[in-house]
Amino acid sequence: MRRFRNPIVPFFCLTFIISWGFWLPQIVTGREITVLRIMGTFGPLSSALIVTFIFEGLSGIRKLLRKFTIWRININWYLFCFFSTALIAVAAIGISFALGSRIFIFNDLKKVYLVIPVFLYVFSLSVLGEETGWRGFALPRLQRKYGALVASLGIGVIWGLWHLPLFFIAGNFHQDISFTLFMIQEVALSIVMTWIYNNSRGSLLLVHFFHAASNVTIGLLPVLPSNTGGDMWVLYITVGLLIVLSINIVLSGTLSRQTDKTGEIR
Repeated sequence: MRRFRNPIVPFFCLTFIISWGFWLPQIVTGREITVLRIMGTFGPLSSALIVTFIFEGLSGIRKLLRKFTIWRININWYLFCFFSTALIAVAAIGISFALGSRIFIFNDLKKVYLVIPVFLYVFSLSVLGEETGWRGFALPRLQRKYGALVASLGIGVIWGLWHLPLFFIAGNFHQDISFTLFMIQEVALSIVMTWIYNNSRGSLLLVHFFHAASNVTIGLLPVLPSNTGGDMWVLYITVGLLIVLSINIVLSGTLSRQTDKTGEIR
C-alpha cells in the first residue's frame, strides 16, 4: 500500500472487501446471519486502523482514536445529536397524518426504558464500526483536498453504495426501502455529519451519538414501511425534511467553519 501517495483509495477498497466479504455470502445463503451482518459493519473501522497503521504507525492510530476524547462541546450540539432526528421524524409523522395516513404502529410507551439499551446496542454493534472510518479517517483527508461539501457528497455516495448488499439479504429491513431514496438520505446525512464533525473540533464521540440516535429513532418511531402498514409517505417526508436541513447547513456557510486551510480541525 505504500506505493499509494494518498491512503484514501486503499481505505475505501479495503472497507468494501472486508464488509462485503461478510455480507455477500448471506445473499447466497438466502437469509440474514446476524453475526456476519454485525461483523460486516466493522469494515470501515477495521480498514481505518489497518491503513492508518501502514501509513502512519501507532502514532497515527493514537491520533485517530483521540478524537473520541473530544467531549467538551457546547451542550446544544449534544441536544442536536440526540434529538434532532426524533424531531424530524415526529414532524414527518404529523405531516403524513395530516395528509391522510392513519396506520402507525407505535411501540409500547411502557417500554420506553428500552431506549437506552437499544441505543447502546446500536452504538456498539453497528455505528462504532462505521464512523471512525467515514468521518474520522476519510472526511479530514477528502475535505483537505476537495473542501467540505464535495467531501460530504463523495462520502455520502460511497457510504450508500457500501450498504448495497444489505438490500439483497432476505430478512434485512433494507429490502423494504427504495435504494434511490436511501442513497439520497445518506448524502444528506453525510452533510449533517460533516457539519457536526467540523463544528465540534473533530469529535468522533458526537458523530457516533448522532448516528446511533438517528438509527434508534427511525427504528422505534413509525417511519419505516414495516411500521406504517407499508405506507412510504412518512419515510419520504422524513428524508425530505433531512434534505431541507442539509441544504440550510450548506447555505449557512458553517459546513466547514472550524477547519483551516489544510482541512484539519482547529
